[in-house]
Amino acid sequence: MDRLLKKPGYRLHPSPSAEAEALLSERGLTRANLDHAIAELARTEGIAIRTIVGINDDGVFGSGREHWRPDLPDACAEPFVPLLWLQVLELLGRVPQGSTAKFLEDGTLPD
Repeated sequence: MDRLLKKPGYRLHPSPSAEAEALLSERGLTRANLDHAIAELARTEGIAIRTIVGINDDGVFGSGREHWRPDLPDACAEPFVPLLWLQVLELLGRVPQGSTAKFLEDGTLPD
């Protein structure tokens, strides 16, 4: 993840921020939708995102650590949890089940 953050042009916007809210809005999502998707991820896959680290064009990046901040000791000891926008939509039931797996397998997006 550290390498990605140093690449020119790759940005991770803090949540909340105007940029993060704009990215949610562009995808027809609200903060409540995102919270619901994160809760559904925990319920269905046992993956807990307790702090949203940032949001960008790819999706949401979270930490399983409550109240994560970059200045905490060993803040980056555990990898961030990526949640692609397609996965958010799937967790919300807006695209068919299996859409994320299909996309990761062969790049196919749902109709």
